Amino acid sequence: MTRGLWVSPTEFVSFEQQSKTAAGGLTGQIATRLAAGDISSFMGLLPNPDPVLKAMGKDIKVYRNLLADPLVMGARGRRAAAVLSMERGFDATLSRRTPVRVMKAVEAVFAGLDLQRIVRDLIDGAFFGYRVGELMWEPRHGLMALRDVIAKPCEWFGFDPEDARLMFRPWNSFQGVDVPDRKFVVVGKMRNWENPYGEPDLAAVFWAVTFKRSGMKFWVTFTEKYGMPWAVGKLPRQAGQTEVDHLADKLEAMVRDAVAVVPDDSSVELLTTGGTTSADMYEKLLMFCRSEISVALLGNNQSVEMQSNKASATAAKGVEASLRDADAQMVAAGLNAIARDVTEVNFPGTPPPVYGFWEQEEVDEVQAGRDQKLKNAGVRFTNHYWKRTYNLEDGDLMPEAAGTADPSNPDDTVNFADPNTDDVPADQLALDAAIEQLPADAIQAAMKKLLAPALKAIEMASTPDEVREALVDAWPDMDASDLEELMTRAYFVADLVGRDGAAQEAA
Repeated sequence: MTRGLWVSPTEFVSFEQQSKTAAGGLTGQIATRLAAGDISSFMGLLPNPDPVLKAMGKDIKVYRNLLADPLVMGARGRRAAAVLSMERGFDATLSRRTPVRVMKAVEAVFAGLDLQRIVRDLIDGAFFGYRVGELMWEPRHGLMALRDVIAKPCEWFGFDPEDARLMFRPWNSFQGVDVPDRKFVVVGKMRNWENPYGEPDLAAVFWAVTFKRSGMKFWVTFTEKYGMPWAVGKLPRQAGQTEVDHLADKLEAMVRDAVAVVPDDSSVELLTTGGTTSADMYEKLLMFCRSEISVALLGNNQSVEMQSNKASATAAKGVEASLRDADAQMVAAGLNAIARDVTEVNFPGTPPPVYGFWEQEEVDEVQAGRDQKLKNAGVRFTNHYWKRTYNLEDGDLMPEAAGTADPSNPDDTVNFADPNTDDVPADQLALDAAIEQLPADAIQAAMKKLLAPALKAIEMASTPDEVREALVDAWPDMDASDLEELMTRAYFVADLVGRDGAAQEAA
């Protein structure tokens, strides 16, 4: 019996044939939608499996209406601003295999693009699940360069059921149209072969935004109806319809102008409904929806939670940083696809440069203050120290003057005025050499361990009195064991050198 697989109702492929055929063996697909009986294979385009869109029978255009919500708009702008505030560019370390001339050519192409807008457009891939940008090519200086990258509406595109490749969706056809290579770039969130449409963040807030809008509408209606006191007029029982209508007109004018004139045998009362409990229900609904939207789009609800504190805000900041990094990686993947297309078109077979985003490192203010004090005390640091400590580059520092650095010891971080070693006793030189052997990293680590409780206590305090109290409370937790061990070693070395010097003098 031949073993194989029915890949269609009329086509059978044996495993033996697959193993012998290079194109259909290891390099081809066996587990396809058609072979698995997925009916989407018989359609022109793979349907979007988004549960919200499937339940309503609509396309992704409904998500665009959600962007008008103030909270969604604010979260969208906040996430875009977080990515745009990062440092970005081609990473020289990751692009070591790229020739310099290729790197400069691709950088020149990117320099001519409005990257601020392009990055902002590609970030929407997280909100809609996927985002498509069309590459606009033009010849420039002997190369095929990019004039622009234009983001197009997501609903204009779909994906092929077999290999999930991008396809254009014409308005007059249910069938997709193949798009040329290197003409479009696609980015998205959680995209894969099973679901190339991705997982849109807006799907998680669709019902929250819908209920929030409905709740706001009913709340306004409730406020208009029950928020103002009712003017109730009373007439004698024998009053006719003309008198009733006349009093009603007076009360209507009173609501607008707060003035009314009624007969002396009539009366007017202002009644309040006392419906604050019902109004609170609408407010709780709106606050719940706002919280759900913030959690879905920002990873936390600190912006709408009135009971937040410093600890929760710090935790929320870390979550937002992770979300920012995920958005930045998604955009970087799209920009790297563009860089790869530019490189393949103009320099076939050449490794493309790598584009990336990174956060600007903050200067350690404690260490900077220490270095400033040491410099004022006469300590001279080498350029090697400045570059290593503050992540500077060669062109950032002025050349060192003669005599300010020890060229034979580039790792020497501190240079005092060089003494005349001829006048220094031999035992002092031996002591200095022994002390220099103490590990500087260990000393620094011991000091950090000792001061960690005090620094943490100072950080949590907000007033000078709280600082004093915090230092007193932190004193028992300050661990000086590592520093004591290093000092013991230093004293031991000094004692040995001193004893040796005394013995030599006695001899």
